[in-house]
Amino acid sequence: MATPTSDKDAVQKQIDDNLKRIFEETANQPLPDQLSQLLDQLREQETRK
Repeated sequence: MATPTSDKDAVQKQIDDNLKRIFEETANQPLPDQLSQLLDQLREQETRK
């Protein structure tokens, strides 16, 4: 029989695994065009200084 602590640990591990998966999926998505254009504009301004 599982103890309350091992049940909590299993749930915590499942939560951790799901959060990591979601973060990795999000991190691997390309930047939206508007954000990419804004970053390009900011870089241009920095090189002009």
